[in-house]
Amino acid sequence: MKVEELERFGAKLEMPKEAVRKQGKIMLRALRIRFGILGMLGIFKDSWFNQRRLKRDHPETRRKAAAMSEVVEKELFTFSALFLALAKRLGREEAYEFFKTKVMNEIARTSMGEIYQLEDLKRCEGDVFENFKKFNIGMFQRTTQDGTWHMDSYTDEPDKLTVDITTCANVELFGELGVPELGRFGCDHDLAGYPVIEKDVQCDFRRLCTIAKGDDHCVFEFYRKGTAPNNAHLNK
Repeated sequence: MKVEELERFGAKLEMPKEAVRKQGKIMLRALRIRFGILGMLGIFKDSWFNQRRLKRDHPETRRKAAAMSEVVEKELFTFSALFLALAKRLGREEAYEFFKTKVMNEIARTSMGEIYQLEDLKRCEGDVFENFKKFNIGMFQRTTQDGTWHMDSYTDEPDKLTVDITTCANVELFGELGVPELGRFGCDHDLAGYPVIEKDVQCDFRRLCTIAKGDDHCVFEFYRKGTAPNNAHLNK
């Protein structure tokens, strides 16, 4: 099988269904451990009211998210409402750290492999790193088409793929809902997820600038394993 024949090659970039199911379980466990059953129920109550208010007050944001996909719309408002409920109890900075460390980092261990259809990708004809590069090109061409992440350009070299992204839907949509902290969600998902699959796809991931963390664009660099500079600690 060729990489171009994979079901997820060039497909919409959204959280895979299996990861969404696990995401709910991870969230429930994290909330129960931190707040207890009664505290968790209070958070759910506040989240429900927050979500109703956000949808009422931001119909245009909802429309834009729905145009991207049903999953994007659902997660945009669910995460925003839950974040505000947590921020009420923890403060905004600690609420985001809770999201990142207790939820997103755990989800990424599963979701990154599913986004890339990893087990099938490894069985495709040819060099796995070359196939991984092709998958990324197809993925970012689709995000550009869908209006989520605009790929301004890419450079495909024998041992490296560089992708330049100039817009980020996470930053735009979460910002419109008044929760700009969550614009970093996708970035932190990548930081937790790519190291999990790097060995399988023979890649070293680097991203030293990203829109959600203050830069004017995101530059994804996928190096063939063993060829990247020793600067992974600078990844954003």
